[in-house]
Amino acid sequence: MQLITLTAPDGHRECWEPCLAANALKQLYGYLINPEQDRVSELAQQVEEFVGNDPSRVRNALVYAQSVQDGLFHKLALISNNGERSMARIFFLLRSLDKDTGIHRNIYDRPADDNPMIAVIQQVTNRDQRTIKGLAALAKLFVDGQLSYSSFGDDRR
Repeated sequence: MQLITLTAPDGHRECWEPCLAANALKQLYGYLINPEQDRVSELAQQVEEFVGNDPSRVRNALVYAQSVQDGLFHKLALISNNGERSMARIFFLLRSLDKDTGIHRNIYDRPADDNPMIAVIQQVTNRDQRTIKGLAALAKLFVDGQLSYSSFGDDRR
């Protein structure tokens, strides 16, 4: 079973199941973006000890936990190991395949050099929009510098 190790600012560490961590982070994030809720759950209070109460930091931790839970690190590694070294390009292509974004493009409107990479993405994701959205969110963490390639065992830069 895969676990996520959370480390508090004081150095205290706990191992959480990805599903439990994602659930706690969802609750905490929901509370932080809507503080008019009556109260935050006990589970969310427990995870807040590790991630704090900054909504962007909690959102990043949530994306990470959901990515571990859904096996997206492996899928992103498959995409990036297929010759593409630029995480920014992978992020852009994933976003362009997401039908809910304003940058979604028809396959016929794309440059021809994007087609091989798009074919790999479609094969890895099986064209599932939920997987594409999750991979785009995970790739964004890398692009924003919140994660590095070495976070999942790849030393390439």
